[in-house]
Amino acid sequence: MFGLDYSWLADPAYQNWLVTGVINTLELAALSSSVAILIGMLGALGLSLRVFWLDALIEFFVEVFRNTPPLLQMLFAYFTLSTLGLKTTDPVTGLEVPLLSAFACACISLSLFGGALAIEAFRSGLETMPKAITEAGRSLGYSRWARFWRIEVPIASRVCLPSLTNILTNLFKTTSQASVITVPELMYYAGQIYNDTFRTLEVMILILIIYVVLVSILSYGMSRLEAYLTLPGYGKGQ
Repeated sequence: MFGLDYSWLADPAYQNWLVTGVINTLELAALSSSVAILIGMLGALGLSLRVFWLDALIEFFVEVFRNTPPLLQMLFAYFTLSTLGLKTTDPVTGLEVPLLSAFACACISLSLFGGALAIEAFRSGLETMPKAITEAGRSLGYSRWARFWRIEVPIASRVCLPSLTNILTNLFKTTSQASVITVPELMYYAGQIYNDTFRTLEVMILILIIYVVLVSILSYGMSRLEAYLTLPGYGKGQ
């Protein structure tokens, strides 16, 4: 139909490339998303302390990583940092190579990009909480750290789950840009396949379907998590 030819999919080498690409994409998305959520929580905690210099530092971080393209951040981490001396010598070839691998650079840049967005999401969740809740925790003798993790995070995370879902799905899709710095994820292997087979349309259609399936699974999982964590008066429990 439409002259599409998927006979190349029978080749075990291409099958292995696609499976490896999907696995690497999932690993990159999982690692960067986990770190981004942690950065978001800690950043929101820092902002809630109302310390002038800490507020300024976190706001600077958010502005830098939220307002610059993730691809630029990856290229900066992979190429620019090595020119600043962050490189090592390959024991096999004897050549100088970047200290951080392409995968590590992509993971770091995506984590910082997602973390900057997550800080804003968690901050909005904290700001919607009634002051009476935090005051009740203080009157019960909870420390600032205990109030944050035992009271504020469980409630704020439910409020900001829709925003976090958008951030995580966006982060998942942005992993495709890591192919530019030779991270062997799905888009990287897609380029290898259509360069070999000259079946660009067929490969791109297949990759599009794979991304739709993977991101749909993520979105569905987040929606189920949101429904499971619903509390009366918060999130979908309103």
